[in-house]
Amino acid sequence: MLNSIKFFFIANSSESLFKKTAKGSFWLLVFRILDQSFGLIGTIILARLLAPSDFGLFGITLLAVSFLDTFSQTGFQPALVHKKGDIRPYLDTSFIIQAVRGFLIALTIFVSAPYIAIFFKVEAAVPILRIIGFAIFIQGLENIATIYLQKELEFKKYFIYQISGTFAKFFISVILALIFRNVWALVIGFLAGTILRCFVSYVVYFYKPRLIFDFAKAKELFGYGKWIFGSNIISFFVTQIDSFFVQKLIGVVGLGFYQISYKVPSILNMEILTAAAFPAYAKIQDDISKLRDAYLKITKISFIILMPMAGGIFVIAADFITLFLGEKWLPSLWPMRILSLSVSMWMVAVVSNYMFLAIGRPNVTTRWTSIKLLILLIFLYPFIIKYDITGASIVVLASSLVATFGLAFEAIKAIKCGFIQFINNVIFSFINALIMAVSVYFLKGYFPDGILGFLTTVLAGILIYFFLTLISDKIFNDKAFLLVKETVGLLK
Repeated sequence: MLNSIKFFFIANSSESLFKKTAKGSFWLLVFRILDQSFGLIGTIILARLLAPSDFGLFGITLLAVSFLDTFSQTGFQPALVHKKGDIRPYLDTSFIIQAVRGFLIALTIFVSAPYIAIFFKVEAAVPILRIIGFAIFIQGLENIATIYLQKELEFKKYFIYQISGTFAKFFISVILALIFRNVWALVIGFLAGTILRCFVSYVVYFYKPRLIFDFAKAKELFGYGKWIFGSNIISFFVTQIDSFFVQKLIGVVGLGFYQISYKVPSILNMEILTAAAFPAYAKIQDDISKLRDAYLKITKISFIILMPMAGGIFVIAADFITLFLGEKWLPSLWPMRILSLSVSMWMVAVVSNYMFLAIGRPNVTTRWTSIKLLILLIFLYPFIIKYDITGASIVVLASSLVATFGLAFEAIKAIKCGFIQFINNVIFSFINALIMAVSVYFLKGYFPDGILGFLTTVLAGILIYFFLTLISDKIFNDKAFLLVKETVGLLK
C-alpha cells in the first residue's frame, strides 16, 4: 500500500518488477481513495434524501443478483493471472464463456424476478431486479483482455477503467436522488456505472474478441479456476448471509439500517490494493524467502494503516452519523462500530488469500472461508433474534477473527516464518491503535460540538497514533517509520 509493494519485493527482484509493482500500487491507491471518497460522499447525500427502506430494497435486489452471479463464476480471470507465459490464446474462449454467462444470468433474473420478490415479500423488487440483471449482462461483455492490466501490472490503465464506473454511478445516483427521492436513483446509477465501465474497458486496451471456443483451453483454466469457483460460492454466503438473515428476521427497514452500517467501515476495504500483490506474488511464487519478506511487510503495512482507522471509526461513529447522515440512522451505530473491526481484520486475511492464490493453493482460502461460513450459519439466527442487527455484526466479527487467525497461521507455515516473528511484526501497531482509540474516546468530551469538534477529534487521533508509533520505534525498535519512510520514498 502507499505504492509500497515495490519495496516488498526489493530483495533480489528485477528492476522492472520493482517499477511496475510500485506504479501499480500507487494507481490502485489513487483509485481506492477516489472510489471510497465518492462512495462516502454519495452515502451521506443519499442517506439524507432516501429512506432506510430504499436502501433495504436495493440491498435485496443486489443480494438476489449476487447469488446468481456467484454461482456461475468460472474462476478464469484469477487462473489467467496465475498462468505463466502468453495468455492470448486463452482470451477468446474466456470471453465467450464470460458473455454467455452474463446473458444466462440476465435471462434467469428476468424470468424469476416475480418469484424472488415473493420470497422476500417485496413486490416492488421485480422491475429493479430486471434492470440490475441487464447490468449483469453488460458486465459480461466487458473486455476480457483487461486481465493484461493486472497480469502486467499496468494499473494506471486499470485505474482509468475502474474509476469511470465510479464517477458515473456517483453523479447519476445523486442527480436522480435529488429529482425522484426514491430507490431508482440507486438502480439507474448502478446501471450507468456498468455501461460506462464496459465501454472504457475497450478504450484502455484494444481487443477484438473472436467467436472461437477451445474446449481444451477451457478445461485447463477450469482446473485452477474450480477452487476459485468453490471459494467464490462460499465467499458469497460469507458476505451476504448476514444480510439475508437480517432481511428475513427483521425486514426491509432493518436491512436498510444494516446496509448503512457497512458503508463507513467499507473505507477500510483495501482489497484492491492488496490485489496488486497477486500478480507480483505469482512472479516469485517459487522463491520462499522473497514470499516471506513480501508477506511480512505487506501485513505490517496493513496493520499500520488499518488498525488506527478501525479504532478511529469505532470512536467517532456516533458523531459521524449525527452530523452527516442524520439521527434517523442512529440504529446503525453499534453495528457500524463492530463491523469496522471486522472489515479491518478481514483485510489482513486478504493478504494471506492472495499469497495462497499466487502459489497455487486456493484450497486453503476455501477451507477457512468455509469455517467462517459455518460460524455464521450457527450463530446468526440466535444473535439476531436476541440483539437485532447488532447481533449480526457481532457474529460477523467473530467469524472474521477465526478465519483471519487461521489463514495467517497457515500462511506463516507456508513461508516458513516463526509465529513469534509474525506477532512481533504487527503487535505494536495493534497496541498503539488501541491506546489511541481509548485516549480519543476520553479526550473528545473536551472538544466543541459540531463539525469543528469532529475534525479536532480526528486530528487528535492522528497525532496520538503518530507519537505512539514514534515511541515504539525508539524504545522497542519496531521499525514502522523505517518501513513507511522507505515505501513512501519510492514515490519520488
